[in-house]
Amino acid sequence: MEKEEAEKQFEEYRESLHFEAQRLASYIRLYHHLHERMRDRLNEMNLSPAFFRVTIDALFTTIVLWVERLFGKNSERGFLNFLSFVEHNRNIFSIDELKRRKSVPDDHWMLNRQPITFQRIENDRHKIAQIESLSSLKLRSDKSHSHFDKDYFLNEIKLGEGTPIKWGDLSHVVHTMLDVLNTYSAAYDGNMYSLGPLNINDVDRILDLLHKSGMRK
Repeated sequence: MEKEEAEKQFEEYRESLHFEAQRLASYIRLYHHLHERMRDRLNEMNLSPAFFRVTIDALFTTIVLWVERLFGKNSERGFLNFLSFVEHNRNIFSIDELKRRKSVPDDHWMLNRQPITFQRIENDRHKIAQIESLSSLKLRSDKSHSHFDKDYFLNEIKLGEGTPIKWGDLSHVVHTMLDVLNTYSAAYDGNMYSLGPLNINDVDRILDLLHKSGMRK
């Protein structure tokens, strides 16, 4: 692949991957936040149980599907494919290319970084593989959320017992997405991304208004 074409593809890939990672990070944070608010606003949620239960269930299904899209081995786009793209186009991530893009002198702080090597890419693949709940999320996707497996369809408890998922693992997903994306974005042109969530506190306004309304009665 010509260098100019590789650069164009990387920039497009980076933007699309950030967009999808941002979506997943927002789903995870809102899902977690709603569970947290059950501690002090469960009565208020139970005033509209269909809305909050369906919302929480829909968020979980979306999280399962998006994790598989972004981390699945067979996904045509996602973080593993992104690392393969980087591996086959390592020349565009050299220190000299960064210097050319940013037009900075040899002693600029931006150039003081570790080069992108095959081993570094392998380390990131290993980092993804270390996310403990990936196998559980994949099983949920394969057996329930993407399509129904006859055994798990008739025994939902079995699915839950066989696919444990911890809050820390979902946080690990967000941290890993950000780390991998920024490693290669910074090496390419020094740009860094964040995965700041949508304003998850929006739902607090609704719950707190319901709470105050109930206290006045």
